[in-house]
Amino acid sequence: MLALLLLLLAPARVAAQGGLTVTDRGVFVVFPDRISFNAHIVSSSPITQVVLEYGVDKRTCGDVTARAFPDFTSGTTVEASWTWEMLSTGSEPPGATIWYRWRATDSAGNTVVSDDQRVTWIDTSYDWHQISGDGLTLHWYSGDSAFAEDLLAAATDGIARLAKLTGVRPQSPIDLYIYGTSQQMQDAILYEPSWAGGVAYPANNITIIGIGPAYLDWGRRTVVHELTHLIVGQITFSCGENVPTWLDEGIAVYAEGGLDPRSQFFFDDAVATNSLLSVRSISNGFSQHPDLADLAYSQSYSMVSYLVQTYGPNKLLALFGNLRDGMTVEEGVTAAYGFDLGGLEDRWRAWLKAAPRVKIAPTPTAVPSPIPTIPIMAVAPTGPAIPPTPTSVPTLAPTPTDAPVAQAEPAPAAAPAPRRDITLQLAGASLAFLVGLALSGLALVKLLR
Repeated sequence: MLALLLLLLAPARVAAQGGLTVTDRGVFVVFPDRISFNAHIVSSSPITQVVLEYGVDKRTCGDVTARAFPDFTSGTTVEASWTWEMLSTGSEPPGATIWYRWRATDSAGNTVVSDDQRVTWIDTSYDWHQISGDGLTLHWYSGDSAFAEDLLAAATDGIARLAKLTGVRPQSPIDLYIYGTSQQMQDAILYEPSWAGGVAYPANNITIIGIGPAYLDWGRRTVVHELTHLIVGQITFSCGENVPTWLDEGIAVYAEGGLDPRSQFFFDDAVATNSLLSVRSISNGFSQHPDLADLAYSQSYSMVSYLVQTYGPNKLLALFGNLRDGMTVEEGVTAAYGFDLGGLEDRWRAWLKAAPRVKIAPTPTAVPSPIPTIPIMAVAPTGPAIPPTPTSVPTLAPTPTDAPVAQAEPAPAAAPAPRRDITLQLAGASLAFLVGLALSGLALVKLLR
């Protein structure tokens, strides 16, 4: 009802040429599912075409303008309407700015393009407040002003610490939306993991997090973690390879201030027992098993600490610049530091005084079989998925009571036993046929006797 009221009260915006006029009737928002655009078009000649041009204000690899062609009955008066179904395309983050304009043509050859209009994609059922400081605007509705000021101070202090230690700084103003609970945050976005407690959108310069006033301690670390993802996404934006997960997550934990005692204990144990993960295995996402994921976060933090403390922030910035300019991770690391990922792991392990990595010889290429084989079915791992970051970067998980701890899922049933190569099956069948044929021959000989 509020959205409808805003639509009815919105001033009409008129564009005209000759006898053709386009009156923008505004938008109708059903957050987060859809947004409808409306226009009233009049001409002295029949209207032959109506086009809605629209898009989102965000960083892209080029100018992106979407076009929609509303259905209408040709005549001198047209009511045009078109709905963007976010359920079909995936939604924009809360706080995103959607722009649009109308283009109409009549049979006399007149064409009118309305002025660009902008609307903020936000859930108006909440009474949002905002405070700002140092290029960061924090939006919230649950909790008092002291709660918001505390989170803003933690965020600005964390950004300043990140810049001092690593040289990584925001490239554009940032909007931080704080939902009152993790569930309310998840309800505001479509098709994100149900365990996500915070998501960064570098292209939009927006981060959203679910933080209740009762979880302020966790919130202080979380805002710094998620804002670091967003800032890294800003400085490395390109249309090429993403930042490796160990680098993206490692610098985020580094910006928080380091590992908590529990994570530090298990990381030290992994060093002592020589159960560290290989660098390449944590470059494209972390394990779905919670314990291995936790080790991956801790190890990523340790690796970033090694790079910053040993080689300084300038080389780290050079690495980010290489990734932004389209280099692969391997190329970017080599160009910045003079060694590849294997060399990074060797040097990092020596810095830790850990056991050297096990170097595995390349596997020979198998000769293709003339008979197709059926792949082995793998057993699905347990635990919540932890995807890489940054375009849309969920990294933290709430409990059923909205506490920010990832939940483990029940272990799935074991997968069926792997099927054997069909070549072996055919060989077995052929052998059985030959044995049967021999036995039949012996039986026939006995009968003839």
